[in-house]
Amino acid sequence: MISERKASVLEAWKILLEDRGYRADSPDAWHQALLDAAGNMLRSGVIDQAGWLELKDQANTAYERAIEEAVAQRVADPKA
Repeated sequence: MISERKASVLEAWKILLEDRGYRADSPDAWHQALLDAAGNMLRSGVIDQAGWLELKDQANTAYERAIEEAVAQRVADPKA
């Protein structure tokens, strides 16, 4: 059974992952915040190495998508 603390911390990470405003305004800082939060969870024992790798992979995939979207938007509207 997942502990309440673990569920809360993971939910906070998921909320950060889905923060479209932060993601659009500063994709690099948003990505780093995701990686930092995952690292903190690993160090504090909330997740294990496998959990950390999973979150890192999710963050990296989302970051790649954010960059692709930013480039596509810039191409579509260079003055934006």
